[in-house]
Amino acid sequence: MSGHTRRYDDETPIAGGTGRRRARRRDDAERMAFLDSIEPADEGLIEEMGSRLRGDRRERGPERANAAWMDGPLDDWLDRLDEHRFDLDEDVMAALAVGMNETLSIRDALILSMVLDGEECDRDVMMDIIARPHAPEVAATVRDLMLGSLGEGRRPDMRRCRDGITMLSGMGLLVPHRMSAQPLASIAYILWWLDDRRAPLYALRSLEADDTCSLAALVLSAADHDVHPSGCFECG
Repeated sequence: MSGHTRRYDDETPIAGGTGRRRARRRDDAERMAFLDSIEPADEGLIEEMGSRLRGDRRERGPERANAAWMDGPLDDWLDRLDEHRFDLDEDVMAALAVGMNETLSIRDALILSMVLDGEECDRDVMMDIIARPHAPEVAATVRDLMLGSLGEGRRPDMRRCRDGITMLSGMGLLVPHRMSAQPLASIAYILWWLDDRRAPLYALRSLEADDTCSLAALVLSAADHDVHPSGCFECG
């Protein structure tokens, strides 16, 4: 990856015959081309975006500010997942990465959108999670959705997860290294959810960027204690 010092391998295992392997190689090449095209954003611009979101949260309150910040970027993110695409614009990736860094409810909503489809967790539910994460009914919804995502016999949408991981990888390449912690932690959680052995590697990368990232520490602890998702996934 010319010009970059970081590379995030978003490959997710899949079984199949020769035709599927060829399709997989083409898909991998397209993903790598997308990531190779990303140049780090101007650090001053990213800092200004974070300052603007923090200021809006102080002036209008977290609920209105978070909803306004994600009105647009969330739609682009969900559209890509629903359409099995990953070609997210860099300005949208920057907005999502900054949002994740400033408020963890944005990170949690993006994670849920990868493990659940639009019928299980639609845009309105996502916006509630983003804007009102501490409301008792919203917290209960998040708990129920997360438990449901780990249900016995549940099969992941591998393409949805791969596309989300690719976009999160792009965010990690776009923003300053210290701000890559939440995208990397989100990848680590999804890989753990998929019972993928690379989950602790991404958790460690997240903690290298920010050693206070609690989600990355949780994934690393789960891996260290051989804790797996309760559902049994047979990928591919």
